[in-house]
Amino acid sequence: MTATAIELLRQGRKHQIWTKYCGFLDLSLKEFMQIQERLLLEQFDLLSKSELGRYLLRGKIPGSIEEFRARIPITTYDDYEPYLGEDKGYFQNAYVWAHTSGRSGKYKWIPYTREAYERLGERVLAGVILGAAREKGEVRLEEGDVLVYNTPPRPYISGITLRALAEQFNFRFVPALDETEAMGFQERIEAGFREGMKTGIDILGSMSAVLVKMGEAFTSGARKTRISRQMLHPQVLFRLIRGYIRAKMEGRNMLPRDLWTLKGAMAGGTDTSIYRAQLATYWGVEVHEQYGSTEFGIMATQAWDRRGMYFLPDIAFYEFIPPDEWERSRQDPAYQPRTLLLSETRPGERYEIVMTSLHSDPFLRYRLHDLVQFTAPEERDPSIALPSFTIKGRTMDLIDLAGFTGVIDEQSAWRALAATGLELAEWSLRKEVERDRPVLHLYIELKAPASADEVHRRLDAELRASNPFYSDIEKLLGYNPLRVTVLPRETFLRYMRKQQEAGADLSHLKPPHLNASDAVIAQLKEIAATLA
Repeated sequence: MTATAIELLRQGRKHQIWTKYCGFLDLSLKEFMQIQERLLLEQFDLLSKSELGRYLLRGKIPGSIEEFRARIPITTYDDYEPYLGEDKGYFQNAYVWAHTSGRSGKYKWIPYTREAYERLGERVLAGVILGAAREKGEVRLEEGDVLVYNTPPRPYISGITLRALAEQFNFRFVPALDETEAMGFQERIEAGFREGMKTGIDILGSMSAVLVKMGEAFTSGARKTRISRQMLHPQVLFRLIRGYIRAKMEGRNMLPRDLWTLKGAMAGGTDTSIYRAQLATYWGVEVHEQYGSTEFGIMATQAWDRRGMYFLPDIAFYEFIPPDEWERSRQDPAYQPRTLLLSETRPGERYEIVMTSLHSDPFLRYRLHDLVQFTAPEERDPSIALPSFTIKGRTMDLIDLAGFTGVIDEQSAWRALAATGLELAEWSLRKEVERDRPVLHLYIELKAPASADEVHRRLDAELRASNPFYSDIEKLLGYNPLRVTVLPRETFLRYMRKQQEAGADLSHLKPPHLNASDAVIAQLKEIAATLA
């Protein structure tokens, strides 16, 4: 049995900790693919030992990767839904069940075997090690490091992940894991930072939106000091006085970084890359990202340089649908798209990910609808040979307004909104039908007041400048397609709180930036009406 991180740390063998948890970053692409092939062939053998596994393999064990890809079709959760769930009895070797609410509001139940659960904990710890590292090989974790988090509890994957991490390393979790499951979202946030005033914070795990809003509250001076019994604690007083002096010397309002000196911050959410510089200003460290899903756990992580992400070789088997293929399958859902392996992808290209479970978990050639773009070799650390990538959204999150307007994705929408010069708080953009005509409707919350007409004028100009197809629509159809609704301050924040209270998992706390459902928009409008 290999030594644990705690055992290695106590023996002073930090180099071995790095090798055990982060050594995959030293693999060549050929070595990575060899691990992928070996684990996939082992997965076939593991699945063949169960009735459900034999059904999923269509009654025959593939003899090679090529046979597997040729014979097993690409799948979605609908293909597994009749068999998954603790009460259905088909997946007997599940160690723990996770669920996600899904966009339809119906739970998706996901089994994890004991081995998959252990890999999950190991790979989250790898991310924490990398998130605290300032250079290759540096392990800064110490026993008892305070880890403050505000993510949803079990059975959501974020809560299961924390439990798996706790089995790998003895962090001091704040709030305590046993306490947090009875707390609401806002209560969890407040409890974590309140206790953190006494204990300090070494590692921070949160949605990026929460960290941004907290930083904004500091910079606006909204967090006024109010005397309370808790503040009379010596450690709290020391922290407040020290933070006040630091901020005063620099002639500004106090920031979170004045109160806490973090080793690392793990931030989740699709907006993290947008807020990266802002988060570093507020919290004093550059945030570290990992890429994960309820179905597979953590699949990729950034390295110590906080740039692109790298797939983990022992979590899933990866395939990639090229742009022309996923576009064709978007138009024809019955079409089975061609895929590439990681070794066949090209820098600069976008691909949709298809993944196969390892360690006896059930998913085969599973479509997540996530888009990634591989970066150029010069954009990653020269000591890493593996391809790096960034998340570019979802294939389902594309707006094709009228066939000839050019597809609008989340990144292009972000660019156009950023170029308006408006002080954005949050937004959601979707295609709607108005009197039998397609329109592009923006629901936006602003930090500084602006009228809907002003937002319309600026955004319309930026969309015309950046999308030549969009600029032609008014001339061709005879109307301007853009509609704008300005929502009151805190509309999106209150939506997030309601979602958390209703038990939504981490990925569904915020409205999607593109193509929010009628139900989501109705909730935003309802909240806005109470704030008007």
